[in-house]
Amino acid sequence: MHQPTTAIHPTYREIYTLGPAGTFSDEAAQKVAGPDSKIIYTRTFSETLFKASQQPQAVAVVPIENSVAGIVDQVQDLLLTEDMIIWAEINLPVRYALIANVPMDQVKTHFAHPQANGQTASFAAHHLSESLVEFTHSNVESGVLFLQALEKDDPVAAVVPMSYAENHPEYVKAEDIQDYKNNTTRFLVVQKRNEAYAPDFSYQKTSIFVEFEEDRAGLLYELLSIFNQHNINLCRLESRPSKRIPWFYVFYVDFTNNKQTQMCLQALDQVSVKYTMLGSYSLIA
Repeated sequence: MHQPTTAIHPTYREIYTLGPAGTFSDEAAQKVAGPDSKIIYTRTFSETLFKASQQPQAVAVVPIENSVAGIVDQVQDLLLTEDMIIWAEINLPVRYALIANVPMDQVKTHFAHPQANGQTASFAAHHLSESLVEFTHSNVESGVLFLQALEKDDPVAAVVPMSYAENHPEYVKAEDIQDYKNNTTRFLVVQKRNEAYAPDFSYQKTSIFVEFEEDRAGLLYELLSIFNQHNINLCRLESRPSKRIPWFYVFYVDFTNNKQTQMCLQALDQVSVKYTMLGSYSLIA
């Protein structure tokens, strides 16, 4: 197997990711940026992937899964609709802090990105029970809106990255407020699919998108049996509603490669399964 890499291909000059500077997405993007790379910040995950898909030489760095909150559904579906290929994976520890201008039990409004809100839900239930959450486009925007609200002297707070809170120590009310201390987010480095793309199964993982061509009992069992027959470990199996047929479901599958990966995929071709290759890749150290 390939060992984890420390940089992406040098021809990747432009890297799109959720901004502004200082977000967790930005931190992940910095891990794959070379000396000549240009990081371009966007306001939404949709914009990140759309812009990268319009430039064949650009890549996007986007979160796909959090160890606490689960899958980022929007990103997962957009990988398919924007026809992106996964080139690498990044695991990033995620730590949050709460900044506020009043004691926590007096906060009336707090700013949080939806993902941050989900990852700190227990803390908010215990300490911000009188506060209404106002969702933001990024964790850094949460901090910016908090600072702007100070001018109105409103009793406000914000869930922000620890790195952001360190720059405003006078407002820090609590540190490491994520509900689980091992909170980690998986980021993917993705690029517009090239017609010449061929997966390299010597990398650590492969991801595919699976659709069944018919609806009958035992289809999922048949799919899992094929992976079992080839001794392939599934890292993730995620069902999602089909966008084409109501009450019909599709599956996203991540698995660890072995010497039988190619034979396994060939076996899938022999049953009522249609799959789309989303990429073979390894973890970036």
